Amino acid sequence: MEKKNRILVLIDGFNYYHKLKEYQNKYNKCVKWLNYKSLAQSWLKEDDDIDSMQIYYFSAIANWRGVESAKRHKTYIKVLEHAGINVVLGEFKQKKTHRCKDNEKCANCICIPDRKKLIRHEEKNSDVNLAITLVEKSIKKEFDKCFILSADNDFATAITRAKELNPDIKIIIQPPPLSRKKQALKREYAVDNLEHCAETQALLTNFYTILKHQFEDKIAGVENPWKI
Repeated sequence: MEKKNRILVLIDGFNYYHKLKEYQNKYNKCVKWLNYKSLAQSWLKEDDDIDSMQIYYFSAIANWRGVESAKRHKTYIKVLEHAGINVVLGEFKQKKTHRCKDNEKCANCICIPDRKKLIRHEEKNSDVNLAITLVEKSIKKEFDKCFILSADNDFATAITRAKELNPDIKIIIQPPPLSRKKQALKREYAVDNLEHCAETQALLTNFYTILKHQFEDKIAGVENPWKI
């Protein structure tokens, strides 16, 4: 029997979330309730082993955005875990930065003024956790094909190192779709460097596909908090 590819899926949660949010706000259609497992399974070929699939979702709870926001995210995490997805959480940390200049417009700014600086929040550890997981599993030879759901060029170094450690693996970049109805040009995804490091073409998707891979509105004892 021919050996099939063991599959690894690494999801940059916030890199995807911001595009999902942008589309949902723009077109009034729920896409935040995304079933990443179903989506990833739709990419598999005949020589891929669906039973071997490992999926990791990297994100952080933005408690500073308020109780309701954190509750929605935790509800979603519960559903992801119910689907068999491994959730790895980082954290948000405060960062003081200079105020916006007079000629800059900061829409819906919720930063708290602190003399001449503003308090902002930065997600920490999620990118590092994803990169470490990729390199570690490459060293241990735990997968043959990896899908990285992100358009973040910071992963370029980790991808290069993973392929140096295990040249036999295949890494495919799967950037979040752009929030529009018409087909976007490939250059608009700005993943050329990631493609170069992965030595494969990126797998592009669109929101017609994203809409097909949503969880049921009620699942695992909870309801979709973003339902429209």
